[in-house]
Amino acid sequence: MVRRSEDHERPVERLYDTASELLAKSYDANLHFGYWDDFGNGSLAAAAERMTDQVIERIRVKPGQRVLDVGCGTGTPALRLARARGVEVVGISISRRETDGANERSRRAGLARRVRFDHADAMALPYATASFDAVWAIESMSHMPDRAKALGEIARGLRPGGRLVIADGFLHGTGTGPSNPVMDSMCAAFRMHSPPTLAGYEDLLASAGLRLTESTDLSRHARHSMARLTETLKGDSAEFARVLGRGTFVRLMESLCEADVTKIVGYALLTAERTADPRNSG
Repeated sequence: MVRRSEDHERPVERLYDTASELLAKSYDANLHFGYWDDFGNGSLAAAAERMTDQVIERIRVKPGQRVLDVGCGTGTPALRLARARGVEVVGISISRRETDGANERSRRAGLARRVRFDHADAMALPYATASFDAVWAIESMSHMPDRAKALGEIARGLRPGGRLVIADGFLHGTGTGPSNPVMDSMCAAFRMHSPPTLAGYEDLLASAGLRLTESTDLSRHARHSMARLTETLKGDSAEFARVLGRGTFVRLMESLCEADVTKIVGYALLTAERTADPRNSG
């Protein structure tokens, strides 16, 4: 078992030990936002797969290369990547239940030789320096108590010229104002940490030795996911109240129903490259 670097990561582990499969029922085994047209047409599952494809397009890996999936969830996106690009994928999660389930999916798909999932901490990666040709983090950075530390570990794990793709929320505006009760309720419910602005993300990447090469604001295409998430939570309110905690769940639903979250938080795909050899960095 990989030691966790922070005691307060354990609530995230407990959440995903119980919530992953509950959410996956609606998202057809995906656990991330979808990519929608302007009208939000289509199923949650199809939209989530379209978002996975947006990330696959940007990671630009070739057959035989090795990819790290930070925050693998059910493993469904990693399996989609392996099929689409013929790569090897190592996924990680701090939820052992997630990695056990993801490894079972990989075995059932006949991909266990190329796709495996490890119980590990993104802020203390158990892999040698320069082990991966590419890394992606699909909506997992929000769970990192220290994004800078996690990005430093990712940079260490990337080979020179290796590519990182992050799919994550970002704060609109400067991010220097008072905390927002809607954001606070979401962070409390899903054991997240408030996201940076896009400029803040660029600074974090640069500090880790990663050069931002592309920043794509997909807020318009992802915004329908908030409404669908609210519908999902309402549709199974008893179970989500049990998993999240009744008081936390009530506050979350009040916030989601009273405010337009998309005016506070956007959604972006950030692509960066490791320009220096991490073995020679300070």
